[in-house]
Amino acid sequence: MNKEIKGLVVPVLTPFSEDWKIDEASFIRHLEFLSGHGVQRIMVNGTTAEFFSLLPEERKHLFKTARRYFKGQVILHAGGLALEQKKLEVQWANDFGADAVAVLPPVYPAECPEGGVIRYFQALEAVAEVPFMLYNFPKHSGNPITAKILQEVPHYGLKDSGGQLELMEHTPRYFAGSSSTIFEPVQQGAAGFVAGTANVRPELYAAFEMLLVDAKIEEAAVMQQEVKAYSARFSGGGIPMLKESLARKLDGYPTRVRVPLM
Repeated sequence: MNKEIKGLVVPVLTPFSEDWKIDEASFIRHLEFLSGHGVQRIMVNGTTAEFFSLLPEERKHLFKTARRYFKGQVILHAGGLALEQKKLEVQWANDFGADAVAVLPPVYPAECPEGGVIRYFQALEAVAEVPFMLYNFPKHSGNPITAKILQEVPHYGLKDSGGQLELMEHTPRYFAGSSSTIFEPVQQGAAGFVAGTANVRPELYAAFEMLLVDAKIEEAAVMQQEVKAYSARFSGGGIPMLKESLARKLDGYPTRVRVPLM
């Protein structure tokens, strides 16, 4: 990694063609759209990318494509479910030039023993040769990341989609995972934020990022309200609505989502 990871991270969408394969041309066009509007960091194969519906070879292909065509920083989310599959995906991060790798706790079963989750993360961190990030999303994983887990697992930073700001003091770098609550975490020392709605309106989020970087507090506080209002428009639509909105920006961008999404 050439430099610190901080600021805006966009978890990119995955476009699908009429035969339900990855639409590589649309994916590349989207990467160029983001880069052209000031985005310097992306996450590949995250929740917004429908990682749960992608085969391992598809996740690998998306990452290698992003690494080839996006000139900024690329964080790989290791989306395998089994520990050994996740180890393979961490190895992709090592082999193909990720700037960092992020991992969720086990997503099945829920309520795993805390000690088991610690051992799970430690096994993955042991094979990582790039900065190792933990990804907290208790709503979907059923296994929240705790202060003890953060203390026991060596890691670069935490992406928190659970809104647990109290975890900030237990991680070297905290990344807020909600577009509607960015200003407060950054004011408290967060390293950055991950915003799915920036897929559609990257210029707004890039401008917000610069206000935060330049410590223009009053202007940033005002723009946070605009960001919050924009993010709220997608609260009931999720990934399908993001794709439909992006298609209005990028003519021909496919709006298909794989089941169980509709």
